[in-house]
Amino acid sequence: MLAIVVHSFLLMDIFVECYTARMKSILTLQILLLMIALAMGASGCAEPPPAGMVLVPSGYFSMGSDEEDAAGHALAMGLGKPWYADESPQQRFKLDDYFIDRYEVTNKQFYIFSQATDHPPPPIWNSPRYPEGQDDYPVHAVSYFSAAAYAEWAGKRLPTEAEWEKAARGGTPVQYPWGDAFDGSKANLSLSPRSKTGRGLMPVGSFPQGASPYGAEDMIGNVWEWVNDYYKPYPDSKYQTRYFDGKHVVVRGMSYLGVGHFPKKEYVKVVALKARAAYREKLNPAARRLDIGFRCAKDRKSFYETYIGG
Repeated sequence: MLAIVVHSFLLMDIFVECYTARMKSILTLQILLLMIALAMGASGCAEPPPAGMVLVPSGYFSMGSDEEDAAGHALAMGLGKPWYADESPQQRFKLDDYFIDRYEVTNKQFYIFSQATDHPPPPIWNSPRYPEGQDDYPVHAVSYFSAAAYAEWAGKRLPTEAEWEKAARGGTPVQYPWGDAFDGSKANLSLSPRSKTGRGLMPVGSFPQGASPYGAEDMIGNVWEWVNDYYKPYPDSKYQTRYFDGKHVVVRGMSYLGVGHFPKKEYVKVVALKARAAYREKLNPAARRLDIGFRCAKDRKSFYETYIGG
């Protein structure tokens, strides 16, 4: 009997040792996989950009502007706010990796969404389908709600105001996606007071020379773009306006339409200042203006999430 008990204890010890060794092996493997995932993620092996999107890598950037319209130019021109007023003070902070569409969402893409979901098409189409030959034109005359619905259906989202601006400016606070000097040939903008529609709406990607440091195109011009933020003051801003009411959503990027009736020199100056990547405009989210479109953004998954799961 004693021999049987002793033998049982020996078997139990062997089992415990084997079980402990196995658990240590599993734990060691998990730690190893985690270390590999962290290392590969840090070396750029995380989720690659989905089709039609570009990567905006993690890092600091400067948002807004500390400039002032000391001469009162904007108000003298009859505009609704001083230049730079709602862009200050400039902020510097860090954003994680994310993707943003290389181009604005097109008529064809929105049509597919509309057909798949029975979402109403833009009223400007005057039918369930957009005009012939305009597959690659940016969808326009869409509300914020329609833009958000498309983004969700596509497995994406609208970019935040900060994400939009970083994608346009890069890590340094340049004025335009292409640099600090205004160049009307690098974006679809109205450059003459004689024409309210300038060159007219154009297919996306018509101005590759105006691409941002990350490869996003048409960030300036063609259509204004909805972002996923209410129009509100930046932290520590001294500017006040009745439009900081939680009822207006920000649009960014200027459009192809004209800016009003000004002398030629003043007209181009107004266009140049409104075309800056830091410039903010606001609209009622239900608005379907002729020159309003959008592009989408998406969080970037880590290496672990992409290839291991979680």
